[in-house]
Amino acid sequence: MSKLTAGLIGLLLLAGVGQAAVAPYVDFWTNAAYLTTNGERNNFNAFNLRSEGKFGLNLSDFLPGIKLIPYVAYYGITSSSDPNYWNNQVALGGGLRVLPFTALSPEGWATEWLPDVKLFYEKLGLTLLKDEQTAVANNVKMSDTRWGMDLWHEWNLRNPNPQLLWDETWFNLSYRETDFATFNYYRTYLLYWQNKIGLHSVSGLRPYLATYLTSSGRSEEWYNSLYYGLGVRVEPFLEMAEPPEILRKFKMFIEVLGISWLKGNASNRPSQDIRLGIDFTYGR
Repeated sequence: MSKLTAGLIGLLLLAGVGQAAVAPYVDFWTNAAYLTTNGERNNFNAFNLRSEGKFGLNLSDFLPGIKLIPYVAYYGITSSSDPNYWNNQVALGGGLRVLPFTALSPEGWATEWLPDVKLFYEKLGLTLLKDEQTAVANNVKMSDTRWGMDLWHEWNLRNPNPQLLWDETWFNLSYRETDFATFNYYRTYLLYWQNKIGLHSVSGLRPYLATYLTSSGRSEEWYNSLYYGLGVRVEPFLEMAEPPEILRKFKMFIEVLGISWLKGNASNRPSQDIRLGIDFTYGR
């Protein structure tokens, strides 16, 4: 971020913070799962821990009907047995989110997600947990700038109606300068769209259809894939009358997935995956 841009943002914050309602902000997601493949080889057979979090200030009504959220962020992954640097790293930095549609009061499932739309800008630096020498030899980029749109929304999961389907979606579209990759220039978009739609049941089991789409302006296989299949999960705290908020979205799951590679040469890449583990979010 240039000094001029940083200065303008600073002035904007100072101008609006006096009239904004200020509250702590937390957005947290963690997934620990045993994977038969990680998209690279069929015999991966290891646990991966992925986690990301954002901690900052929620400035409600910074401008009429708009929330502004400056935050610090981390994005991390580590593997139980894979020593490669791309499975053992943490990105740290700061960013700014703008929620432009918080004043809307949409009616119906088709538009109720609009207040959850977030526009963002981030500056991140990379810390390697393992295999640093290989990363240095490969000229891995150690910083990144990203901007784009993020959406997390759930249908029929808070105070659920068991007669209706539930749905959970995460959509993130960003432009990235390096993506911490080895290319001299990344500088293109990266899209993640993950969706789960399923049934409620009296036993607390929730079977679902899952899709995980990754798409990019790059042509490499690992940037262009579609995982799809069936899953079932248990959310023990969601069944409680008044669950503790920090554990309400705790889930235990198993998924059986097929993999389609949308670009590149996929002849030597895995075509299916089985995952089982735990997943939980807070603040989303």
